[in-house]
Amino acid sequence: MLDEVIGSAFKVVARFIVEVFVEIIFEIMIKGPGYLLVKPFSKSAPDPDGVLVVIVGLVFWAFLITLGITVFL
Repeated sequence: MLDEVIGSAFKVVARFIVEVFVEIIFEIMIKGPGYLLVKPFSKSAPDPDGVLVVIVGLVFWAFLITLGITVFL
C-alpha cells in the first residue's frame, strides 16, 4: 500500500523533471536558433512553433556538431 503511494509520487516527480528538461532543450536550444536564423530571411514574422523553425534549428545544431568534430579532430 505505502510502496504504491511512494511509487506513484516518484513517477509524478520524475515525469515533471523530464518534461522540464525536454521543454528547455526543445524550446530554447532548437527553436531559438531556428527562429533567429529564419527571421532575417522571412518576409513576415516566422511562426515560432512552425516546422521550418524546428528544421532550421536541427540543421543548425547538426552543422555546429559537424563543424566541431572536423575542427577538433
